Amino acid sequence: MKKQPNQKKRIEKLRDKYRLIIYNDESFEEVFSYRLNRLNVFFLVGFSSLVLVAFVYLLIAYTPLKEYVIPNYPKLEERQKILETAIQTDSLEYKLKVQEQYLSALQDILRGETPPQYVYEPDSVTAIQQDISFERSVYDSILRHEVQKYEDLNISENPGVFVSTNIFSKKFIAPITGIISQCFSQSQHWAIDIVAEKNEVIRSVLDGSIIIQSWSLETGYIVGVQHENNFISFYKHNSKLLKKTGDRVKAGEGIAIIGNTGEITSGPHLHFELWKNGVPVNPEEYISF
Repeated sequence: MKKQPNQKKRIEKLRDKYRLIIYNDESFEEVFSYRLNRLNVFFLVGFSSLVLVAFVYLLIAYTPLKEYVIPNYPKLEERQKILETAIQTDSLEYKLKVQEQYLSALQDILRGETPPQYVYEPDSVTAIQQDISFERSVYDSILRHEVQKYEDLNISENPGVFVSTNIFSKKFIAPITGIISQCFSQSQHWAIDIVAEKNEVIRSVLDGSIIIQSWSLETGYIVGVQHENNFISFYKHNSKLLKKTGDRVKAGEGIAIIGNTGEITSGPHLHFELWKNGVPVNPEEYISF
């Protein structure tokens, strides 16, 4: 019960009025006066402290002073290196993901399955593409006419070589000279089978690198070559492989010997597959056999 009067006295003291007066020291003339109480003093001191703290924080956070005030804070050169390292790490993660997808697609190809199509389409790009009109203009028709005239004159000089209708493509070399025993079929047979003489050398259809050199129960000895423009060629049922994984080969260079290995074969022949962007294509559209 005794504490209540004391608390009231304290509250009343906080509300007591005071006057701050500044006098001229020589003439004792009143220069400035201000009436206040303890609550005003506490509020003024607290507000001034908050402003001072905010100013110091902004000064340290947005100026180079933080390098000297904050212990172990990285300097500008170190922060740039950290940022570059983060960007490189992100790039390596993306390349690793693409490589994993690539190897997964190759495994599907070797098993005779259709690999999934990996397409990256950001939402922003897709939203922009929805508003695009693909109507053919007059200038587009003129360009198509000029390109068609160029393609009509694009005749191969060497037998067994076919130049694709794409004016930027390279010449394909026939992998072997022989007779086609089974043609390409998108639904049943993703390759062409070529019957040739015994011990005939199988050639790479384009410049490239050996990415697969293995053996499977169904198709025997297999060799795969990665080419430019996302082309991959596969040569199966070989009796002998002449190159190793990682070797660089030129167009027309021998990479294997025709054979009859594997369970899915009825005689010596070459099972030749050509893939573009992870999709099997008809080799006869690119090569003249």
